[in-house]
Order: sequence, then C-alpha cells, then structure tokens
Amino acid sequence: MDKNKSKNNKALIAAAIIFFVLLFVCVFLLTLTLYNGINTEEEETAAEEISASDSDYNYTEPEPQETAAQDTAASETTAAESTTAAETTAAETTASSVSSTFSSTLIDFPSDTSSWQLICLNTSRRVSSSVENTITLSYVAGSSQQMDYRAAAAYEKMYAAAAEDGIYLTPCSGYRSYSTQERLYNEFVTDYLNAGYSQSEAEKLASTRRMPAGSSEHNIGICMDIITASSSYGFENTAAYAWLCENGADYGFILRYPSDKTDITGVKFEPWHWRYVGTENARSIQNSGLCLEEYLGLA
Repeated sequence: MDKNKSKNNKALIAAAIIFFVLLFVCVFLLTLTLYNGINTEEEETAAEEISASDSDYNYTEPEPQETAAQDTAASETTAAESTTAAETTAAETTASSVSSTFSSTLIDFPSDTSSWQLICLNTSRRVSSSVENTITLSYVAGSSQQMDYRAAAAYEKMYAAAAEDGIYLTPCSGYRSYSTQERLYNEFVTDYLNAGYSQSEAEKLASTRRMPAGSSEHNIGICMDIITASSSYGFENTAAYAWLCENGADYGFILRYPSDKTDITGVKFEPWHWRYVGTENARSIQNSGLCLEEYLGLA
C-alpha cells in the first residue's frame, strides 16, 4: 500500500510539473505574440507618420481661405484667369532660380561666414544650385537620410544619447536637392493659387511652410526634421521634443523656427526642425533666447 501510495504521489508531482511547464510556455508565447503585435503597430504608425510628415509633419494648418474678392462672380472669373496664368508661370520656374516675390541675396557656402555652422538661409539669403557640388554628405547611421558629414556625426551622437533615455529621434528629412526643394515649394504655391491668391501672395504664404529652393537649410544638409512614433498629436507634445529642448544644444542643435519668432524667421512654428550650429554656438543661442537671425544681427 505504501509503495502504491508513493508511486501515486510521484505521478501527481510529475503531472503537476508538466502542467506548470506547459502553463509557463503558453504564457510566454502569449506574451511574445502581444509584444510583437504592439511593435508591429508602432512600426506601422511610424511609417504612416513618415509619409504624412512630408506634408507638414503632422502639423495641422488651416487650408488656404478664399479671398474676399471672390464673393462676386466677376472676381471669381478674374481669379480663375489669374490662377491659370500664375500656374503657367510657376511651371516655368527653373531649379536654379528663386521666386521673384523675394528680394534675396546670393551667398556663398561657407566662405561668407566666420564659421560654416552659422550660415543663415531664409527668403532674403539663399545659395545657388551649384552648392550641391561643394558639400560632402553622409548618411545618418541606420537611416536613409543624409546630412553634411559633420552635422551627421553630431546627430548620431545626439540620437545615441536620447536612446539611452528611452527617446528615439527618428530622422525624417535631412538633405534635399535643389530640384526637390523647388518641387515641394511649388506644390504649396499651387495650393494657394488654386484657392484664388495672386502669385506673390501664394509665394509668400507658401514660404511660411516651406522655403523656396536655395533658401532652405535642407539644401545644404545642416538640419533634420525629426519624428517619433508617438507624435500623432503634434511633435511639440512628445517626450522627444521635450528632450531636444533640454539637451539638443549639448550636441549642437537648436530649434530653428520657434513659435514666438515667426515674425522674424518668416516661418511657422516647426517643432520637428532642428538645425546644427555647433555645440558652443547652440548653447549660446539657447541661453540668449534669440532666433538665428537675431543672434547674427540679421533681423
């Protein structure tokens, strides 16, 4: 009897062990499935945002409004004729030229400043398309985005530091060719033309969202537009943006287009656009509370 009882106990123990092992395996597999599902969802979200980011990077902007002159049938006819003519003019714009709306100075890169890091581009200051032959680009490690090789190295250091804090600064748009910038800018111009604005009005409004070719920092590869998988409600509301505001200057990056400097930069608030100016310059600019134009005495 005792032997039978002992055998029964051993069998029960063995069965219990097998049960718990199977239970553990089931829980593990279920957890792994859920984890992979969450990661896949985050990757899909990030991919969607990268696609959306090329159209204002999740920044919600009111659509161009029709002008008051369009309230009458006669003005609508005039606007339509103006739009057709303006679109034809825009289509004839070459990649080597800048919009006639802006009176801009052609500058060299980087010989016009004491430091290449402080070159300032805007609708009043531009580089020619030949700049593409003078800059050395490098891919930001782990991405398809390029920057000036010196800025790329700094970005990689910043990315690594942020990753240690659990923040991932996904590079979305770095260097852009002159022709690409021209195309992207003209897309916005066309949007405003189609809404009834004149050519000059359309160009000015478009420049608040995307600079004309040669006037953009993207054309010389010294800035990066950054996104994260959690930026659906605006990049400025993410932990990544908060991290950049606190630590970006330590790696040479500044918020190029602050919300309180739009009247000076001429560009809407772009929380995703971070410009490389070098560590010493970045800290000095951040401490001053000035935007780049003010800091350089250009405003």
